[in-house]
Formats: sequence, C-alpha cells, structure tokens
Amino acid sequence: MDIIEEKNIVKMACLYYEEGLTQAQIAKQVGVSRSLVSKLLLDAREEGIVEITINSKNAYTSMLERKLEKKYGLAAAVIIDSKDLTIEEIEKMTAKAAAYYLNKQMKQAKSVGISWGKAIRRMVDYFPYSNHSALSVVPLIGGMGDDFVNIHSNQLSHDLAKKVRGKSKYLYAPALLANEQLADALKSNQAIESVLNDGLNVDIAVVGIGSPYKRSTMEEIGYLSQEDIEELRSSQIVGDINSRFYNARGEEAACKINRSIIGVNLPAIKQVPQVLTIAADDQRIEAIKVAVENQLVNVLVTTDAIASQLLNDE
Repeated sequence: MDIIEEKNIVKMACLYYEEGLTQAQIAKQVGVSRSLVSKLLLDAREEGIVEITINSKNAYTSMLERKLEKKYGLAAAVIIDSKDLTIEEIEKMTAKAAAYYLNKQMKQAKSVGISWGKAIRRMVDYFPYSNHSALSVVPLIGGMGDDFVNIHSNQLSHDLAKKVRGKSKYLYAPALLANEQLADALKSNQAIESVLNDGLNVDIAVVGIGSPYKRSTMEEIGYLSQEDIEELRSSQIVGDINSRFYNARGEEAACKINRSIIGVNLPAIKQVPQVLTIAADDQRIEAIKVAVENQLVNVLVTTDAIASQLLNDE
C-alpha cells in the first residue's frame, strides 16, 4: 500500500469512525463509489490502520459467549464474570441472567416447559413480573408429595405462570416410580398423557444439568440410593437432564431409573427449539460438556470459569 492510498484510507476512516458520516456521505465527499468506501474501510481494519477496542468490562464475557456459540453450535450463550464471587453470588447472578434471557424470549413463545431443581427455583424467584398472558407453562416431569415442593416442576410452573400472567398445566404424578410397569400404567392415564404431550411441543424448555456423583439433588431428596448410584456408575453415566441419565455420547441410558420416570425424555427434549440450562457448578463440568457437545441443550447460562474449561481444548 503506497502512502497516497494509505492517506485516503485514513481520511475515510476518520470520517466514518470519528465524525460519524455514513459510507454514502463519504463516497460523495471523496468522489468515489460507496462500494469502494466499504472495501477500503475493511482494508483499514485488516491492515491494522484501524483497531476497534470495546471499552467495557463485559467485552471479555461477550467474547467467551461468541466462542462457545461457534464451537458448540449454541443458539445462545450467556456468561457472567465470576471473579471474586462466592458460590451463592454465582448462583444468584446466573439465575438472574437466565431470567432476563427467558423473559425476552417469551415474546415470541407460545409455551415454555419447566423441569425441576434448585437452579430453576432461583431463576423463577428472580423472574420479573411481566405480561405474557397467552403463554402456557408446562411441567416436564412429575413431582408429588410434601417434601421439597418448592423445587417440583408443578410448583415451578405454577409460580412462573403467575409471574407472567400466563396459564400453567399440572402433571399429577410422581417423578419416579418403583418400577417400569407402574410408570407405564401411569403414563397411559389420559390426563397425564395429555400434559406429557404438551411437553413435547413447547417452544422453550428450561432444564437443569445434574451429576449423580457431585452434589446430586436427586440423592439429597431421596430419589437415588447408593445402589442406584452404583448402577449408574457401572452404566458409565455422566449426567442427567430432566432426571434422564445420559452417557458420554449424550445418549439416554437404558437403565432402570430412566424407565421409571414420568417425564419428557431426552430425545424429545433435544427436539425443542430452545433448551435453556443454568450451569453454575464447575464440579459438573463433564456433564455440562457432554450436554453441549451433543446438543442436549442449546442455550447455556454459565460462568466465565466454566466457559473457559469448555473452550480449553482449542
């Protein structure tokens, strides 16, 4: 590039980036075509004449979001800066970020499916009151009884629907039955079958990612015994979504527990246009990585630390 050409490029760059002229205005002022202005402005960036710096503390997390989206084919990644935050603060920030994202998406959605668990409970608690009166909120898994009601899918669906002035469905069934025969019998009930079918057709599903070996809520509330955990370990299970356990290939395992669940299965969840998960616990990194690698979820709300681990093989 000779000095005259560079001088012209610098002039156009100053007019465009510093004075705010449009490319058409620059073309008229300099006496060249608009397409040439566009090309020379691009050349200015490629040659290092112009460098764009985003002066925001969010630039780092925005870069990680784009990298995750490109690497794993995600519909969206939402990342919080977790530096110097306690685990409680991380849980709060990821819940708020998920609530903000979901609230925006509800404008185009007719129905939202809700799984269960503590992370989703926090998201619902931080969800802003809004008006999506045409929205239907559907539980994706059963949940009955007096214990841990606040994290049951039915309760979460009810609470979210109330906050958005929408309607909620109810799945009147336990999440886990003693055996496959009991589960099949309940799933043949018309009312239960109807809600499960609604769960197959939601526009957005909100799910958690769990691990049977690391801070398992299912173990904590008594859904998993030590014998169950050993069976899952022998089946090489790495995680669960909607209480459906999957292996390192992202496949729903053919294990006793999966056959005894009343809820939407993994192949069906994978077909939902947007599957949002909140991943705040880096002890579950293997389960998270397998989930995004195999498109079990496609909207990931997480921390910069977890995002960096997911990108560390680049």
